[in-house]
Amino acid sequence: MTLHPPDLPIKGIRIAPIGVEGFRVIAALYALAFDDPWPEPSVRELLSVPGTWGLIALNSVPSKSDSSGDPVGFILARIVLDEAEILSIGVPPNWRKAGIGRALLTAALNQVQEKGANKVFLEVGKDNPAAVALYTDMAFKQVGLRKKYYRRSDGALIDALVMQKRL
Repeated sequence: MTLHPPDLPIKGIRIAPIGVEGFRVIAALYALAFDDPWPEPSVRELLSVPGTWGLIALNSVPSKSDSSGDPVGFILARIVLDEAEILSIGVPPNWRKAGIGRALLTAALNQVQEKGANKVFLEVGKDNPAAVALYTDMAFKQVGLRKKYYRRSDGALIDALVMQKRL
């Protein structure tokens, strides 16, 4: 099943569900997108938890090594009762500013609403103005702050904004 995101500036990107079988792909994208990525066993374990699911953005112009398309972004989410949480969203640096994160988030929000959630939470590093701007633009509001939540590659501890969107 391919989901139809809003028009992307880059043609040829499609979004599809990914389950526990795709944990290695998600872990590889994590390593490209974040300073402190989750290791493969953690991704596999997370995707095994009931109510947790993922979406992957694929460049549908495939490379020679992959007939289904190259992965260019992901989002992981979970739903418990009527609340959803965006656990992580990642796009490698060479694919950023192309609308992939927005398309993934839009597709995920559509899915959580279809599954009965009426609010969505996420956390974002205070030092990530592009992500904060995206979430704010998509009607997320800051509802909390987690002090020294993220550790950057230089050892710096960064506060996380807790954001919420009502559906």
